[in-house]
Amino acid sequence: MRQFSYVLCLLLAVATSGCFEMLEDIYVNADGSGQYQLTMDMSSMLEEGFMGDMMKQGMKDEMGVDKLEIDSLISLTDFQEGALPPSLTEKDRDILDRTEVRLRMSESDAVGSVVIKFLFASLGELNDFQRTFAKLNENGGEASGMGGLMSSSTMTGSNSLWSLSGRTLKREVDSSESKSMMDGMDDETMSMMKMFMADATFTTVYHLPGAVKKCTIEQAKVDGKTVTVSYGFLDMLEKTPNTGGEIKFKQK
Repeated sequence: MRQFSYVLCLLLAVATSGCFEMLEDIYVNADGSGQYQLTMDMSSMLEEGFMGDMMKQGMKDEMGVDKLEIDSLISLTDFQEGALPPSLTEKDRDILDRTEVRLRMSESDAVGSVVIKFLFASLGELNDFQRTFAKLNENGGEASGMGGLMSSSTMTGSNSLWSLSGRTLKREVDSSESKSMMDGMDDETMSMMKMFMADATFTTVYHLPGAVKKCTIEQAKVDGKTVTVSYGFLDMLEKTPNTGGEIKFKQK
């Protein structure tokens, strides 16, 4: 498990270099249950010359292999007890039990990705899901890399509050108390960060059980039962767009 923790921490470092795409999928069923899925795709990083070679070699050295071919499902509750923060409650552990993490790194297929899936009984459980993953960063143990991958507030300077009332999905975004990863950077570091993150994107896709009637999310594109919102990471970090809003949809 320590080896996979190393790989996850390395992937988090890659994420801050901007060589990635993030896709957030929210699937909502007619009864309010559903699935949250976050995909971090760093496949292009494997082809990025020196930096890509350095990342691959570091992983191969840590894993003790000659060729990087990883396709693993990771159980967060399998981390050693000392790696999990003592503040985790039974509810937190239940959240982790229902979370699936798939790590895939393949030199032959030029694929590098982490996919996190969480099955929720109600949309409001996404609030518990976020709080649980925030706790994983508390003691800096093996699980902190996973907490970092899920910390959207670290990347975008905002936190989300989810709710579903009838056939209205609401996402409230609060950036008042969060800090962007660019806060406190000097001019040289910020310029380098902007260069690295020029092509990085964050896309959210809402999959609803019925056709969308109305959507108030900025820059959203509606197509039947689907709403897609996409931003460049620089826009999210510098302009802090309001990614929250409401989606009203018809009955299934």
